Amino acid sequence: MAQDLLNRFEKKGLSCPFIASKTGGVVVASSAESIKNEIAQMTTVIFETIGAVGDIDIDKIEILTDTKSLALALDHENLMGSLFEPTEGVTMDDIWSFLKELKEQSAGVEVAEEEKVEEKPKVEEKKVEEKPKVQIDTSILDNMKDTIKDYLGDFTERIFKNQLKAQHIKVEELYDDDARQLVFALGKAAGMIIGPSKGRDMTNKLLELLK
Repeated sequence: MAQDLLNRFEKKGLSCPFIASKTGGVVVASSAESIKNEIAQMTTVIFETIGAVGDIDIDKIEILTDTKSLALALDHENLMGSLFEPTEGVTMDDIWSFLKELKEQSAGVEVAEEEKVEEKPKVEEKKVEEKPKVQIDTSILDNMKDTIKDYLGDFTERIFKNQLKAQHIKVEELYDDDARQLVFALGKAAGMIIGPSKGRDMTNKLLELLK
């Protein structure tokens, strides 16, 4: 499990370690659960910023301040990071060495949003009559992008493509349920960048397009 791996690295001396994926999954060490949402928001902005500036091969990011600093090791799909305070005895060479090792050991580890979902009590399954799928005009996707651009600007195309892929949406054969699923996923991703209030506002406007 990814969190167990991060907990081990924290015990070794890597402060507040985390792993994030392009699709929005974030796993943090147990001690960082209280700031998981902030880390998720930060990593979303980083992924989208890198995507917006084009095909640039970035494998390290380092942001140093007097109080709190950040080190990130990236590959094509994930990033491994550490939030830390200046501490005697811990050098940047130590942190990069830890992150390099974490990057190697986390290869193949799935970082999914569902990783920490609590188990729900089992209930007796009831047969529910399935509603017929309602196919809708795929031009609605272009209308969605126009709406999203008012909120996300240059991030629009990147986030839209990421969520189409993450939600397994077939752009050539779009159904109402799939479109609604996409809308809520887009709202969640946008909320990481522009804040939850504006994210909800954008979601409502996208839902209006489906009426």
